[in-house]
Amino acid sequence: MIPTESIFAISKAIKDLQQRGQIHVAKYRKDTRIGISIPLYSVHTRSEKDSELHAGDVLGGMATNRYAEYEFVLRSLISRDIKAKILDVGCSTSAFSSKISKFSRNRCEIIGIDIVNEIDNLGFPLILMDAMNIGFKNKTFDQVMCLSTMEHIGLDHEGVNAKHKDPNCGINGDALAMKEIWRVLKDKGTLILTVPYGRLIIKQQSCRVYHKDSLSILTNMFFVVKKEFFGLKKGKWTKCNELEANKSTSLEYSSQKFHSEIIACLLLEKS
Repeated sequence: MIPTESIFAISKAIKDLQQRGQIHVAKYRKDTRIGISIPLYSVHTRSEKDSELHAGDVLGGMATNRYAEYEFVLRSLISRDIKAKILDVGCSTSAFSSKISKFSRNRCEIIGIDIVNEIDNLGFPLILMDAMNIGFKNKTFDQVMCLSTMEHIGLDHEGVNAKHKDPNCGINGDALAMKEIWRVLKDKGTLILTVPYGRLIIKQQSCRVYHKDSLSILTNMFFVVKKEFFGLKKGKWTKCNELEANKSTSLEYSSQKFHSEIIACLLLEKS
């Protein structure tokens, strides 16, 4: 099983397998509505038909939650007809924002912040900056994205905070980050937020899993425009309702390297 703890791990695994000639991009799935092509990978086996991966799938027969997240993001982005300023929080392992810039016909100015820099030439400016202390003026951004990041802020995720000697390391790091995001958003600005969901837990002091009450507390400064849930079923992430999501026992799924079997995707407006 290829680790899917983070998009960086997925990207690295895919790159390594491509270099070894074990997989290749079989084709691209073009979304005519948004104009973005999604690569579909195929494993080099005797039966090409059996090995082809379809939308929503990734290596080893296990779907990555990023597919569900990105679909939600593309449906929640600020209009590409607006010249907007977007902040991407915790994006050092993904070049997704560069695709968004192209999708917006380069009208959007995208700035990324993270406490590490894992990938060179992301295609947009990346500033080494802590989400608990964002160094921008009040009401700077039209939209903020925080994908699979909030659950780690302030905690010792993969030794990152310990390595950087983060003085604010702690259980309330997510609340501090949400206050900072609210501060730098313009009035009526929006936040696209995705987090693991299920039974309230902090896994190995590196990741929070939110439940109904804790997510409500986390987002109480914002108006919820929409909220969607996706569950891991038979190796694929599929949409589920909130009742099903609330029944999740969260992760006893550590063997699969996911934080939870449910992810919550929210579009929030500064109120």
